[in-house]
Amino acid sequence: MGSASPSYPVAIIGGGASGAMVAYHLLRLRPDLAAGQVAIIEPRAQLGAGLAYGTQDPEHRINVPASRMSLDTSVPGDFRAWLDLDALSATDPDAFLPSGDLYPSRTQFGRYVAARLAPEITSGRLRHIRAEALDITRDRLWRIALSDGPPILAERLVIALTHPAPALPVPLRALAHDRRVIANPWRDDALSRIGVQDRVAIIGTGLTMADVVASLTARGHQGPIVAFSRRGLRPRAHAAEASALSELLPIAPAPTARGLLRHVRQALRDHADLSWHEVIDAVRKQGLVLWSALSLSERRRLIRHLRPFWDVHRFRIAPQIDAILTQRLAEKTLSLRAARLVCAEISEGGVRLRIQPRDRTKLGEPSFPLVVDHVINTTGPDHAGIVAHMPVLRSLAAQGALAPDPTGLGLHTSLDHHALSDGHKVDSVLIAGPLSRGTFGELMGLPEVTENAQSVARHLAALLSPATQRLPDEVRS
Repeated sequence: MGSASPSYPVAIIGGGASGAMVAYHLLRLRPDLAAGQVAIIEPRAQLGAGLAYGTQDPEHRINVPASRMSLDTSVPGDFRAWLDLDALSATDPDAFLPSGDLYPSRTQFGRYVAARLAPEITSGRLRHIRAEALDITRDRLWRIALSDGPPILAERLVIALTHPAPALPVPLRALAHDRRVIANPWRDDALSRIGVQDRVAIIGTGLTMADVVASLTARGHQGPIVAFSRRGLRPRAHAAEASALSELLPIAPAPTARGLLRHVRQALRDHADLSWHEVIDAVRKQGLVLWSALSLSERRRLIRHLRPFWDVHRFRIAPQIDAILTQRLAEKTLSLRAARLVCAEISEGGVRLRIQPRDRTKLGEPSFPLVVDHVINTTGPDHAGIVAHMPVLRSLAAQGALAPDPTGLGLHTSLDHHALSDGHKVDSVLIAGPLSRGTFGELMGLPEVTENAQSVARHLAALLSPATQRLPDEVRS
């Protein structure tokens, strides 16, 4: 007979920002939870970092001012208050803008979340298990097999996994193992082989493209960069002055994507004296109401036709990053195109791509060749394929404990955060963070992720038994 498997009332799978914030708020809401009640499974040494805030590249900055970021909506300025401004001014003077806004590197926010959670680790109320969850099976309790160490048992699961890697476009998949094709730009060493004069193609023109261009520029890169996507849209910058007027702009729900677009355009006309930023922020703040009014088919239609426009206006870049893009565009070392990749092959001169412009008349031909030294895939997280690509989610899906969201935006989730499978709620599995975006509509920005984590924690706190005894350790491995 093997040794007893440790057991917990709650196991949180994933210790990035979402998982860490769920743990933080759960333990605050339930001070009666003693040591050994909550486990968080995260292979990284630092909780709270995840993919977004675990980057070590100083050029990767937060995308909203520090004063608007916090792990607690009741203390909106907590992150800025935590920052050591004197030390930051010495190590990262570019973080400070003349307006008074502060845009430090994203790694600073990860450190902040870890610092706020550290007392719970020290006290033992939260156990950080440095491993990856590989497989989960159900008997009386959930049994979680780990990449390192013995399995653990849990009464309830919170799935708070990080964003999946981007899906490689079909024409590049045959070249996936070639070192000149950078399939995942989020790896720490992803750009290390690119020389300062190398020719670069970037597939995707969103936030990750902007990060890549900023990183390459900081490394002294001066070679030509061609970035392209279906629409060729560049991420927008923030308004020169922040405003709270978006709180006062009601956007009427509509049952169709076309109707919602009409309402947003009408709001822009009605408030022509305001920046478009205010109207888009109003849409974001009313996201759940607007999204809930749409049927599944209309949600899919909105994603297919309007998402690129929404993303570039909603997910704005730090002014420092915007300045880098503007400079490189002016120097003509960066060009943005509305186009798609038709095919790719390795040639004597590098990677030979064939690109089809969206507006073919500009070039007078249906497609054109582009030879580069490196191709970087920045098409965004593959949320539609997350169950297929993550073994731990595949194991849960095979048992009917969760399912992909029908919109392709992560995992099917109820409004009270439970996993849904075949339309049925799974009482002991909750979904936190952007993986539940298909239910809530707008759940990628930090303010929405924070609100979601607090809501998950409140629901979970109410579900847990008031008793503080540990689950029995009698189930043997």
